[in-house]
Amino acid sequence: MKKIISILLVVMVVNFASIVQAEVRKSTRRSQLVQHYLDKNPAHVSAEATFLQAVSRGDTAFINRVTDSSLFFVEDKFGNNCFHLAKDASTLQALARNIRRLVPAKDQKSSIARLLNGRNHVQETPLMEHINAGKAGSTFFLLYNGSDLALAIEEANKIDKGGALATAAQIKKGIAVGLSKDSGGRTIAQAALDNADKPRMDLVIAFLKRQAPYLF
Repeated sequence: MKKIISILLVVMVVNFASIVQAEVRKSTRRSQLVQHYLDKNPAHVSAEATFLQAVSRGDTAFINRVTDSSLFFVEDKFGNNCFHLAKDASTLQALARNIRRLVPAKDQKSSIARLLNGRNHVQETPLMEHINAGKAGSTFFLLYNGSDLALAIEEANKIDKGGALATAAQIKKGIAVGLSKDSGGRTIAQAALDNADKPRMDLVIAFLKRQAPYLF
């Protein structure tokens, strides 16, 4: 009798262990399915990621509904801000318009300058990124005007008259060259030449040749 009871206990223990293992496998599978759902379901994407995705798509209607000004200053995992990722000129204009809507007047200029001059992990400003992505044909002046690079070029041109100011002009040009380079040492003018086949890039190249030929 004792032997039979022992056998029954062993069988029960084995069956119980099998049941536990099966439940663990089911639980693990459920967890994997839930995580897959969370990864794929846009409802569970963070507000920051949702905003940057909308900017990349050029979803100006979404941008117009933003109520949290901090979203305009988030970055993706590559260090790109919303100006880097903006799909086109209309997207950039919507971003600037809504920054003015949500950011206090005294901070608007510095906020836009912060985005214009922000650099990603490969040291590209939004202007450089748009040139490399072939989008600058429509966005160039929106990203150029008001940037540190534009101000440096303007200052260099003001005093580039030769004579006593020649040395100062060369220093200013050197500053502009430094501001125009990415982590690989390529200037925006050189990047524009590399992307000369993109729509309206010839206009960008022509402008830079007039304003800052030393960038080539």
